[in-house]
Amino acid sequence: MPKRRDVKAPDKIDINMTPMIDVVFQLMAFFLMTFKVASVEGDFNLKLPKSERSAGAANTQTEMINIVMRAQATGDLAVMQIDAAPPTRWSNANDAILFADLRAKIAAKVNAARGAGQEEPEVQIDADDNLRYEFIIKTVDAVSARVGEDGKVQQLAKKVKFAPR
Repeated sequence: MPKRRDVKAPDKIDINMTPMIDVVFQLMAFFLMTFKVASVEGDFNLKLPKSERSAGAANTQTEMINIVMRAQATGDLAVMQIDAAPPTRWSNANDAILFADLRAKIAAKVNAARGAGQEEPEVQIDADDNLRYEFIIKTVDAVSARVGEDGKVQQLAKKVKFAPR
């Protein structure tokens, strides 16, 4: 029988750490050089009054145009009221006239604010819960933009929101 030779495993295996340390330092340098800190500090979105002094008291609040829309039991529009103006009763015959009148009133208020260098008014829609969606869309369309005499679309109210419930 042949003799078996006892082969002993080496006690210690040497691992060369130098390449691993080099790679770690290269990765650290890469991330440090490419890291961009988002500067949130001091970045406030404030609407400050203009530097010119006005004769009257400073009005820093934007004008709010309230549109109240009430529905019939069928979901059709029954009454539309713009600010404190007398309410307008809706019918199929005056549908186009009602929304054209709304568009003209909003355009007049927005153009007056732009001409005076003031902030443009916001529009707040207070609609009944059971009002059909088409009337809300027509209202938003009427207050958002119009086609001018030159055929170009002119933006009217930039901020349109709904009244909280």
